[in-house]
Formats: sequence, C-alpha cells, structure tokens
Amino acid sequence: MCSRSNSIMASLLRSQVIMLIISCAAFIFPSIAGAANPAEAVFTLVEKMESSYASVNDYQAVFNKQERVNTKLLPEETILLKFQKPLKVYMKWIGEPLKGTEALYVQGKNDNKLIGHRGGVLGVVTLSLDPRSSITMKNNHHPITEVGFGFIIKEFRRNLVVALRHGEIQIDRMEDEDFKGRPSTVVEARFTPREGRKYYASRMVIHIDKEFLLPVGNALFDEKDVLFEKYTYTDVKLNVGLTEMDFSPYNKNYRF
Repeated sequence: MCSRSNSIMASLLRSQVIMLIISCAAFIFPSIAGAANPAEAVFTLVEKMESSYASVNDYQAVFNKQERVNTKLLPEETILLKFQKPLKVYMKWIGEPLKGTEALYVQGKNDNKLIGHRGGVLGVVTLSLDPRSSITMKNNHHPITEVGFGFIIKEFRRNLVVALRHGEIQIDRMEDEDFKGRPSTVVEARFTPREGRKYYASRMVIHIDKEFLLPVGNALFDEKDVLFEKYTYTDVKLNVGLTEMDFSPYNKNYRF
C-alpha cells in the first residue's frame, strides 16, 4: 500500500514539474495554442526583440540578401557586415557575384554620403554617393541606411501595430524551429488589408534567434505569395567592441 502511495505521489510530482516547465516556456516564448490572441503574443515577442536590441551597441555578422527586381529573383549575395549604433555600416561582399565590393557609411560624415567600390578590376575607382542615388539603389530594395536588425524590428512593429488596430493580420504559426543550426522561434504572419491600407508584405516569415532575441531570418512575400525579399544573418557576434577604424576608409584591410 505504502509503495503504491509513493508511486502516486511521484507521478503527481512529475506532472507538476512538467506543467511548471511548460508555463515557463510559454512565458518566454508565447505560443499560438496558449494565447487568447496570437497576434498579441507576436507583439509581446516584438517588444522582447526591442528590449534585446536596446542592449546592443555593435555587431558583426554574415549577411545574406536576395531580392526580386523587375520580376527577376537576383542571385543571393553574401556580405560581411559590421554595424555600430547609431548608424555606422561597413559591408564587404565575400561571395560571388559581387565579391570584393565594399561600402561604408557613417551618419554625419562625408556629407552623409556612402563611399564604395566594386570588386574586381573596377575596384580601383572609389565613389562617394548619396545612399538613395540611382547608382546605389540599382538592384537594391533598400539603401545602406536600412540594413540591420534595428530597421527590421522597427518595420515589423509598424506593420503589426496597424494590422492589430484594424484586425488585418493572421498568425499562421508561431513555434520553435531551428534556423541555420541555431534554436529559433518562427513567426509566420499574413496581412489582409482593407480600405486601401497597405503593408510592406502580404506574408512574412521571420525567425527570431532564441539566444539573441533578434530577427536572424526574414522572408517576405507579395500578394501573389511570391518571394520578393529574403535576408539572413549568421555567425552573429554582438557587442564585439568595434572601433573607429572599423568604419574608416583608411583601414589597411579595406580597399577604399
């Protein structure tokens, strides 16, 4: 009888522990199943990303971008990215088709123009250009001033706030999913605009790294559910202590 009672008590204890683990996990990463309003659970996650990003001063990552321009999906580009707040950006293309290309932008310096050069034999010419000029924006959806985690988080929040206010968002999934070998939470949101409102994308699939609480994967689809932008960040290193020389054209490792 005593043995049976001990077995029952042990079973109850295991159940309580399991429930506690589930409750803690739901608090950190709220799920669709446990949320009264899935979109509000996503908004809570956005706030966590904002809080995490607020503690970041600088970072380095391998940035992959792929965009559709004039209906054509361009080849994926692989870029070494250095970023420091408030807005210092260095980018070096480390993979084809633009290998060797470099771009540098420091807010408030060089008349707020970027400096850059192409890879290969064209790399001997360094240009100083407006970030939104026709040359710099060719085959690019965004200027260099919109690269990085901060812009992604801000734009996701902006779209989410409007969609929540008007009931124009559907969360298809919010769950754990590995991304590029790291634990992440994936959020798939679909926007259904009415009354002439517009959102940046009709469908967004965003992967948030569980350790960094930052959006390391972003795939955006148009109203025909065709991919028009995809950005990923791997080998992310936060607060590495980047210096002025990391954002200087006189860095001996750069070719400006």
